[in-house]
Amino acid sequence: MRKLLSFAGQVSPLVYVLAAPVLLLSQNLMVALCYRWRGAPLQADAGFWLLPLRRLAQMPGVTAMEAATVFAVGVVVAWALAALSFRRANWSGRGHRLSLFAIFPVIQIIVVTILCAMPRQSEGSEEQHGDAVDRAQILQGVLTGVAIIVVAVLISALTLGAYGWGLFVATPFAVGMATGYIVNRRVPQTGARTLGHVLVAGALGGLALLMFALEGFMCIVLVAPLGLATAAIGGVFGRAIALFGHDGNRPLMSVAVLPALFALEASMPPAVPIDTVESIDIAASPAAVWRAITSEAPIGLSPGLPGLAGLAYPVRSSLKGQGVGATRLGVFSTGTAVERVTEWKPGRVLAFTVLSQPPAMEEMSPYRHLNTPHLRGYVVTGDTRYLLSPLRSGDTRLTLQSQTVLRIDPIAYWEPIARLAFHLNVRRVLNSAKMQAEGERFE
Repeated sequence: MRKLLSFAGQVSPLVYVLAAPVLLLSQNLMVALCYRWRGAPLQADAGFWLLPLRRLAQMPGVTAMEAATVFAVGVVVAWALAALSFRRANWSGRGHRLSLFAIFPVIQIIVVTILCAMPRQSEGSEEQHGDAVDRAQILQGVLTGVAIIVVAVLISALTLGAYGWGLFVATPFAVGMATGYIVNRRVPQTGARTLGHVLVAGALGGLALLMFALEGFMCIVLVAPLGLATAAIGGVFGRAIALFGHDGNRPLMSVAVLPALFALEASMPPAVPIDTVESIDIAASPAAVWRAITSEAPIGLSPGLPGLAGLAYPVRSSLKGQGVGATRLGVFSTGTAVERVTEWKPGRVLAFTVLSQPPAMEEMSPYRHLNTPHLRGYVVTGDTRYLLSPLRSGDTRLTLQSQTVLRIDPIAYWEPIARLAFHLNVRRVLNSAKMQAEGERFE
């Protein structure tokens, strides 16, 4: 097994032609076994052969543990294929950078095809051999960073449901330290090159999460500033440890602390309340404003930034009955929220509490279904209240108050993003009510 994952040595074209397809098809075999275990019908079409892990994400009733296990094995297979491809490149004397992309679905098929047909160059010099060693340690460092990212998401998010300091801060730091240490372990790199390798590891790790259907594009974009900055700091530490002659691989053993940190955070999730209060003056009577906020008319305004980011935004609402206890259905871009009216004073107050809510966002991904727990239960909306205050001019001041609980750390990073999204959604609702109430005068 250790030899299979090693980057040392060479692999002949014949061995590569025989071994690489086996590694590729092992992913399809794992998914097929999962379907058989569940008793679910499997459609062996082109999508299954090109993106087997996508088909796993679409399997009815798949549990987080089952998905995590298959994805973890997939990471090992991807590493083995990259290592095998690198040794095949050693035999040809070129194609080493190409072997890095053997870890990504679909792309890996193209890489394997090219390497299978790649001829051998003339025998290299000792200097070329040194370059191969240099490339090997760089590739190992980058792939180690990618593997840490994927495995951390599998354990923390998919298995334990923990989104906090461990995943968003400790993991990127570990990625930077491990990558910085490995790429400098045998052949020292400059600080700029080390930083470049760390950032490449982070970027490819994000791409791997997207291709393995573990995260969506917008979530990766949102966390990128925090993650890459922390990884860069870790890279400085890793390079310093390698250059000052630290013995053994003890810096890499620090990664073993991450699961314990994930488990600790899962047992003590954060719960930070965020209150949003926004007001707007409407040139209409309280009765007209009341009709606007209880209307079933859709919100015609553009969703703006929340819509572009895939965040949930309100579309329309409807009331089933009247008075306290009535059901209110809030239709969002990601689904329908079921709400119960808790206060009903026509022309004055409409309040309701959320009983169930749709996902907080719709992920941008090449897959139709993602195993991302943070879409539910990590941004929880509670009570919402409309207050209608008559003004001396005969106009109405409409105030919208909402309570939301944020369950993702670090709060200092995520709270401003959440507050901005809440603010934009609330202003859109208020502006829509203003347009509708004021529009009655011209009907």
